[in-house]
Amino acid sequence: MNKLILVGRIGKDPETRTFDNGSVTTFSLATTETFKDRSGERREKTEWHNISFWGKLGESVAKFFKKGDPILVEGKITYREYEKDGKKSYVTDIQCSSFEFLPKNSGTNSNSSSPGNADMPAPVDLGNTDDDDGLPF
Repeated sequence: MNKLILVGRIGKDPETRTFDNGSVTTFSLATTETFKDRSGERREKTEWHNISFWGKLGESVAKFFKKGDPILVEGKITYREYEKDGKKSYVTDIQCSSFEFLPKNSGTNSNSSSPGNADMPAPVDLGNTDDDDGLPF
């Protein structure tokens, strides 16, 4: 099974591109892990992820989120390759199927409360939305 959950902060404003057969919204997501090194000093390590949402779900993300906002995303890891100037490059993307709003003051590192916390809002999954009002509910 290819499924993951990430909790982090949006690194740049979501951008939506429209094609003949739909649209995709992309942004970078920073996840930060806090740990103690061998000397006992507290350290942080930030990883960056390429996030994509397709269709109405992506349009909702672009409407409600901006750079710096905390978000929980669920999706799957996808890999792609391309060639430019004779050099092959490989890219890892997270293709998302749902998201959760998080409180603006939410901690997003490994020492914060778990995403399953009772005070967190329920996941939003707009994958099968038929109406065109753009609301996530």
